[in-house]
Amino acid sequence: MSFDQGSISFRICYLPEPLPEDFLARFAAMAAGPLQDVKDEPAWGWVSGRHLLEDRIDEETCKLGAYYHLCLRQAERKIPTSLLNAECRIIELNRMAESGLERLPRKEKKDIKAEVQERLLPEMPPQISGIYVVLDKNENYIYTSACSPRQMDLLLGFFNKTLGFEPIPLSLENLADDILEINAHQVPLFNLSPDLPDAGDTGTLGENFLTWLWYYQESNHGQLPPSQMGEFSFLLDGPLQLVAEGNGALESNIRKGAPTISAEAKAALQVGKKLRRAKLVFARNQGEEWSFTLDVNDFVFKSAKLPEGESMDRIGIFEERMENLYILRSLMFAIFQRYLKELSDAQKAQKYQENAKKWIAKREAR
Repeated sequence: MSFDQGSISFRICYLPEPLPEDFLARFAAMAAGPLQDVKDEPAWGWVSGRHLLEDRIDEETCKLGAYYHLCLRQAERKIPTSLLNAECRIIELNRMAESGLERLPRKEKKDIKAEVQERLLPEMPPQISGIYVVLDKNENYIYTSACSPRQMDLLLGFFNKTLGFEPIPLSLENLADDILEINAHQVPLFNLSPDLPDAGDTGTLGENFLTWLWYYQESNHGQLPPSQMGEFSFLLDGPLQLVAEGNGALESNIRKGAPTISAEAKAALQVGKKLRRAKLVFARNQGEEWSFTLDVNDFVFKSAKLPEGESMDRIGIFEERMENLYILRSLMFAIFQRYLKELSDAQKAQKYQENAKKWIAKREAR
């Protein structure tokens, strides 16, 4: 999913060291090869962010204002399953007729499949897909569409092969420790259910943070403190995913109606479940909205929609989109920093736990 248009799903990584001066030349040296050279194994290589067939990597094709837009492309020849099965079946039926058998041995069927694959694979057009990245050289961050663990592993490995080091995927733990310089272990992970005893840690740092954000939104009417970027309001909405450890139903997914004020949401909170995934909407001025679904444990932003910009040219449009991603990132960092500072204070943490239990016990459910 490219970053230059539409909704985007992404993760943020930070670079442990600055990009080398010749970084673009290094990407060019690892550019994707011609599609006709793809054989029976997937082929990986860099292309520009403009499209998956542009293997020319330079300032003209990749630089958009202060950013660099690239893509790690995979090319692979595949035989459609229905075609493979049909070709195999034709041979199997002919051999059964010739030998008078009603079925073939398993080994022979396996050999037939291998023969068909060897014959058909070179005739298949390569299928291409990509993992997009945006390099913010000034801030030492990258944004990537690699949201699954497999995609992230592939990207990190090839990035390391290209530049000699790996980006570090941002999680709330390393955001606290490495970026905000607040010890995440000082923040308690405690029970919020008014019906359960307070014993041991419950939930992850991310689940505790997102549940606090839900409480904060309802307690402050969705208003954030004024900032240099302006005044923002926000809404936490469904679909919701609440989770807990232990016996019983460990996961609740609430989608339809009004999930945050539903009886199911209240019941989940009362049995100690905490929020792992929810939709967030930030608003500033009239018509400026940032909406996305946050998978908080992996710090993944899914289906993010950004405010409409005013620029008409390609570079201007891209820079406006990246500026809106910067605003979104800054908002999330600031809100999380507030959570860390408040919950690192033992008295404030105890007060929050008491208030949150009342919030759960008294909340109305429909």
